[in-house]
Amino acid sequence: MYQGNKKNFGDQLKYADRRGSPLAIIQGGDERAQGLVQIKDLIEGKRLSDEIEDNVAWREARVAQVSVPEADLVAKVREMLAEQAEDRQRASSQG
Repeated sequence: MYQGNKKNFGDQLKYADRRGSPLAIIQGGDERAQGLVQIKDLIEGKRLSDEIEDNVAWREARVAQVSVPEADLVAKVREMLAEQAEDRQRASSQG
């Protein structure tokens, strides 16, 4: 949970990244009204940031970010964390 200036969303994600958070859960007013949450995969986003150089393309691709119904939040987070663990295991066995 970010306790800084809530108006600067970028700082919130930087904070999560500095703490080594694998995912960020995001719900603004529009998402709340629709019963949705955004889940941002911070690890995959960082990895892919080297591949996409254009900010516009990055935003349009919505890389490493999914929208799910609130009721599916826990299941989707578990799924994404399991995928990250599999990726780490593959990387360590190849290294």
